[in-house]
Amino acid sequence: MCAPEQSADDGTVTNSKWVLKARPQGIFDPKKDVAFKTESISNTDLADDEMLVESFMLSGDAFIRTMMDEEAYHGALSLGDTLPAIGYGKVVAAGPKSCHKVGTVVSGMIGAQTYAKIKSGGAFRHITFPFMTPTASLGLMGLTTGLTAYTGVFYVSRRPRKGETVVVTGAAGAVGSVAAQLAKATGARVVGVAGGPKKCQYLVEELKLDGAIDYKNSEKTLEEQITATCPDGIDFIYDNVGGSILDRLLSKINSNGRVVICGAISQYSGNLNKGKVEGPSNYLKLAEVGAEMKGFNVMQYMARVPLALCGMFYYFIRGKVRMTEHIEVGIQSFPHALAKMFSGGSNGHIGKMLVKVRSNLPK
Repeated sequence: MCAPEQSADDGTVTNSKWVLKARPQGIFDPKKDVAFKTESISNTDLADDEMLVESFMLSGDAFIRTMMDEEAYHGALSLGDTLPAIGYGKVVAAGPKSCHKVGTVVSGMIGAQTYAKIKSGGAFRHITFPFMTPTASLGLMGLTTGLTAYTGVFYVSRRPRKGETVVVTGAAGAVGSVAAQLAKATGARVVGVAGGPKKCQYLVEELKLDGAIDYKNSEKTLEEQITATCPDGIDFIYDNVGGSILDRLLSKINSNGRVVICGAISQYSGNLNKGKVEGPSNYLKLAEVGAEMKGFNVMQYMARVPLALCGMFYYFIRGKVRMTEHIEVGIQSFPHALAKMFSGGSNGHIGKMLVKVRSNLPK
């Protein structure tokens, strides 16, 4: 039951936020597609079950880009809407029927803004984990990142086995890097796909993967690199990218292989619902060798989240999995952080993209 709540001192706060200005035409342009706005929000002008949250940290996630399209895969934003973002922050004012007290740190869909007026039932108390940073709830232990990786590796299809060859696309990103480490923890042989020598070096030297494929390599084709790194074919593909990379990997899929579709970041700059998605032409290879392909959304596996949290913590404590964070500072940096997520290659980031809105983060 929600406890009655006190309010903060009377007054107003200035909210700085990013709103959708125009539908992206292809690649997201932080200078044209969004606009920076400020507004005054009253501490006391709250509905009974509303609260005002001061943002601390925001998560950069691929779904934000898809929501900018008119017919969006994850639900469409209207022009002028605040950009969505999962994050956490402190309750600074609350209505009498709010579920959370003033001073409580909460997590939820806060949005790309410094203050968020939201329904108290739309957020939950921010969870911290032993031996982890407070940002773990957005990264390694977060629903859109670590738990998505865990679900794809262990729940969607038959999990990788010792000695099998696993290929993870987008392996230097947040979800891909965790998925690759989890697959490695099963005893499988893991190869990561990323863009540029810096990212491929990270995969092999930092994450200790068995090989890396550089789709930006101008000297060796993808086919040549796949053959070199996967001489015995591929048993399990964890795909975050789609497009031509997935198509080439399918040509090497083994008998009884599994392909898990998590996302298709290479296709997000076109409208996913207007026939502009590049589908695999090698899909008949699945029938030829008796392999399977299955897509998923982590929301379809919510009943398994408690088990996934326990499993992830187990692998973390054993030193089998970790999260590299890329942190941009200030709400002004939010759209540029998003652009980095989709730029790929040497201009892109490694690991989890976060935007630190305030310096006084909770311990």
